[in-house]
Amino acid sequence: MRHNELTRRRFAQAGAAAAAMAGAAFAKAELNPAIRKAMKSVQEAIAKAESDPDRPRYHFRPPAQWNNDPNGVLFYRGWHHMFYQHNPYDSKWGHMHWGHARSRDLVNWEHLPIALWPSTEKKEDHVFSGGAAIAADGRPRLFYTSIGPRNPEQWMAIPADDDLIVWEKYAGNPILTLASHGDQKIDSWRDPFLFREGGKWYMVCGGNLNARHGGAGSVELYEATTPDLTGWKYRGVVYEDRDREINNIECPNLFKLGSKWVLLFAPHKPCVYMVGSLDLARGKFTPETRGILDPGTSYANNVSFDDKGRCILWLWGPTNTDPDKGWNGAMVMQRILTVGSDGYLRQVPAPDFESLRGEMKMGRPAELQDQPVVVEGIAGDCVEIQAEFSADAKTNAMGLRVRRPAKGGGIEISFAPRSGILTVDGVLKLIACERQLNLRVFLDERVIEVYAGDGTAAIYKSISAAPGDLGVEAFAAGGTAQLTSIKAWPMKPAHFSLERYQV
Repeated sequence: MRHNELTRRRFAQAGAAAAAMAGAAFAKAELNPAIRKAMKSVQEAIAKAESDPDRPRYHFRPPAQWNNDPNGVLFYRGWHHMFYQHNPYDSKWGHMHWGHARSRDLVNWEHLPIALWPSTEKKEDHVFSGGAAIAADGRPRLFYTSIGPRNPEQWMAIPADDDLIVWEKYAGNPILTLASHGDQKIDSWRDPFLFREGGKWYMVCGGNLNARHGGAGSVELYEATTPDLTGWKYRGVVYEDRDREINNIECPNLFKLGSKWVLLFAPHKPCVYMVGSLDLARGKFTPETRGILDPGTSYANNVSFDDKGRCILWLWGPTNTDPDKGWNGAMVMQRILTVGSDGYLRQVPAPDFESLRGEMKMGRPAELQDQPVVVEGIAGDCVEIQAEFSADAKTNAMGLRVRRPAKGGGIEISFAPRSGILTVDGVLKLIACERQLNLRVFLDERVIEVYAGDGTAAIYKSISAAPGDLGVEAFAAGGTAQLTSIKAWPMKPAHFSLERYQV
């Protein structure tokens, strides 16, 4: 016992020393006045934001105010770092900064001080979206589009401390300008994303080659010429999209996944993905398959890779929240991306979220005809539900209604076996024509996510429901279906620490 107590004390002393060293390192890197002012504005809105019962409990959100695109996502020294578009002064879009948080498990988060701010003295009004890379010195760099009363430019920032708390903008900014393209004219040029291949770093940015008149959405390719990633050369248009309904391409991500290359982008409507091949000698991406990443209301894709080799998809989850509530926006649950044997993407929620599960509840199997069946014992507004169905040859539709009012109805999740179409609160996604359906549903207050078809379908949506609408019912139409299994777990809130979020 005495030996164990001595060991415990030594560990405690070592931990205290490490904490003191970390605190000293943090103290050396001071937050600048612009960030202090922005954080003070956020802190003043926290109480109002946290008092809103409609705010998601386990989807990531900033301490308060507005957020949109995930930026600069990376795994570094055991931490998942996420930066994000953030307006610290309002719950509406504007004054774009980069918020910052880190997590060990993708679920529980430590809010860190705002990382990047608009340098108004350098004609910078907004810090737009971008990515991250780890340079030859082993330290990360952040890359973003600088927006002001001038042409857009690509800028870089460098960490001032090992914990990545404080960031300094590279003195030689910009690292790329429109002049870098020579005679090639590019409109809406933005959102750098970096990847490494063959020992070299590359960057892609989005834009348009047709003055935003429709068609010619483009992805531009650049190659690093210096190990510190301050020098770049233009390699040309790596991909051009001829869809007339796409005015320009935002948030392009180009990366290798298994033996294939994947291109994701956001075209001012649901994000697009393509799986294909990349010829770096020619600087050309050739798609083989194409699909919609998520037909719901998510936007602004980004990806990272962790120490387990997982490809993690990050998406912004708009919430259409009343700005007077002191917050607006969240992030979609992080998803794990793979390429299926058919060449199309599969996406499933990160299994890390299973750590939030409470005690499992089981519902009874039921035969479903024209009258819905209330699922006894399963209800809630913050819950994960897994259900399995089978249909006969005449069944037109089967599924669940969640956030059910006392009189019936609710948010409908419906599958049509003969057309293969999954519908989530009016959002459609083609899966396959089959009589079996496996659903995985996540409810988080006014947010829903639905997964089906072994990762073929992944849908995020902001929903409307009254506080007392908590029930679940199963239904079928046009024939007979079987609810063969249904189980659910109440979801505990994720932990969001504000300890390091200090002015």
